[in-house]
Order: sequence, then C-alpha cells, then structure tokens
Amino acid sequence: MSEEPRPTNVGPDKKRAMTRREAPATYADIQNATGLSLATISKYYNGGNVLKANREAIKSASEALGFRLNRNASDLRRGASRTVGVLLPSLLSSFHLSIVAGAEPYLRAQGFSVLLASDQGGPMGRSNDALDLLLGRQVDGIITMPSLADVPALTSVIESGIPVVSVDLWQPGLNADFVCLDNVGAGFMAGQHLVDHGHKSVGIIVGHPGVSTMDERYSGFMDSMESATGADAAPDVHVLRGEITYEWGREAMATILSMRPRPTAVFAANYDLALGAVIAINESGLRLGRDISLVGFDGVEISRVTRPPLTIVTQPVSEIAREASRIMHSRMTGEKVILSEPTMTRLAGSLQIGASVASLRE
Repeated sequence: MSEEPRPTNVGPDKKRAMTRREAPATYADIQNATGLSLATISKYYNGGNVLKANREAIKSASEALGFRLNRNASDLRRGASRTVGVLLPSLLSSFHLSIVAGAEPYLRAQGFSVLLASDQGGPMGRSNDALDLLLGRQVDGIITMPSLADVPALTSVIESGIPVVSVDLWQPGLNADFVCLDNVGAGFMAGQHLVDHGHKSVGIIVGHPGVSTMDERYSGFMDSMESATGADAAPDVHVLRGEITYEWGREAMATILSMRPRPTAVFAANYDLALGAVIAINESGLRLGRDISLVGFDGVEISRVTRPPLTIVTQPVSEIAREASRIMHSRMTGEKVILSEPTMTRLAGSLQIGASVASLRE
C-alpha cells in the first residue's frame, strides 16, 4: 500500500489541546494529529521505511502529545502490548468463532491476550476500519482470514515489522504465514467415498471460482472422479456453482433433485451449502440416504439432527487455530524465525461416517 506525504505542521492550538491530555497518548491520537494511516505510524515505530515528511509529522505530533512507546527491554523491535489481534470477516460464522476459541487458550498460556475485530464492510466491500482499530491498540501480531481487498493493507503491516498469520483463505500476493485445511485432500475424500459406494452420477455444490477453499475442494473432488477405474469408471458429474450461502445450497440441491435422470449422490463443499442442501431434501419429501445420498462439510451439529445421520468431511479447526497461534508466538518472540521465509501449513481433514450415503453396489 503506497504511502502519501501529509502536512507536517501541527498548529499551536492543537499543540495546546494535546498538552492538556491526561490519558496517555496513543497511535490513534497521532493519526488524528497527522492524518496519516495507522499502518504508516506503526511502520515508523517499528523501524520501517517512512517518507521524510511523514517521519517529521509523526515526530512532531508525538512530542506535542507526549507520546511514549511502551517497549520492554527484551523487545526493542516493537511495542510490547502482549496482545494479538484476530481479524475476522464476520462474527456470524461458527467456523470463524472457532478459530478464536482455539487461538485464545494457547496465546493466553504464553502470556498474550487476544483482541477481536471484524470488518464485513458495506456495499463497496471491506474497509480497513477493523485493521486500524487493532493497529491503534498496538497489537504485536495479527491472525486473520483475509479477503483479496485486504492484501495491500496487510502487506504494509508486515513491512512495518508486525507479523501476520493468514488462516483458511489463501490470497496471492500476501507474503504471510498460512495455515489451513488440506482442502484438495478433503474434496478427494468426499468424492472417493461416493465412488466406493458405486455412485455413477453425482453432483457437487460449490462456491464461485476464485475462492481458494472452494477451488481446492472442487479440484480434489474431480481428482477422485477421474481416478476411478474398471467397474468404477469416472461418474458423470454435475457442477453447480454459486454464492457460499445456505440459500444457494438449497437452490442448487433443488435443481439437482429436479433433474431427470437425477444424480444419486451430492457433495456440498461448505457448511452453509450443506445446510441448504439438507433443507431442500427435507422440503422435497425424498429420503436422505435412500432416495438421494449426500456428503456434507463440517456441521457436526447438522449430522446429529438429520435422520439418518449425515456423513461429513470435518476439518481440525482447533488444530488449525493452535498452529496459527504457535507460528504467531514464534514470530513475535524469535528473531531468527521473524527473518525466515513465510510458511504454509496444511492439516488433514477426516471423514465422519453417518448413514446418508447409500451403497449402489448391491
């Protein structure tokens, strides 16, 4: 993210107002005084390259505000707030909240607290308000599920010396550590289960192209179809792509159920898509596991309430969160690790067998 010069002069009225402050000054106060972004201010205090005009503006405002960066003697590279920011796209997703639930105990045991922020944005997309909030609190690192629009701002954060660990969604151009499910393996696992049960015409309900998790699960599923041999020659596959919502899952499953001849089995590649698929099956009056087979994704709760129990691919959410936290802790406390290349960690999922997939081999 490019850095633009801002005015360096802080007027006498603003200086007098600054000196009347009783609470300690923060990054946000410097931002208000200079008009610079919190990422640029953070970069300055963490030894990054900042334009001369911006350096002078920050220095002038800091002196007027009486700002003092809180540093531990053992951590001179950055202000040691002992806080990790967790930046999520939404607080409405159980998966997103599970990442927080898995990360917080690990980081707390290491002496770090967690500050949670989310930023769904409006019609124009995500903003940087939540990220600015975390930077304003001088977090020592950020664990995030980034969108493509977040990459420039997060790149600036990394350049400022603050480590970033990305979870679940891989974004090209973001030079950060990355932890996720082995999505290709998960998709293959679901498809192979259908092949093993003799299904010759199948459907897959998946999100639009360009979302890493959806692309990889689709790729793994298709690999399982193409690897079928002999009596298990590659089944016919019907692909339905749309928004990653339960509404689209419901609509897509209704479309599949109306096909003639109808596919005998379906893989819904996401929790919301699986939820919508189950709703459509219930509304159709067809019997799950007899008239139509289904493999879902995550949603242990769904598998417990469907009759018969739903077969699902599960991802190790707690392990993903702990691994992201472990890497973050290493980045914050190990100088050699901080200078090393970003890592990519993929953790294997598993298949929780229910009774929603009929065997057509008999």
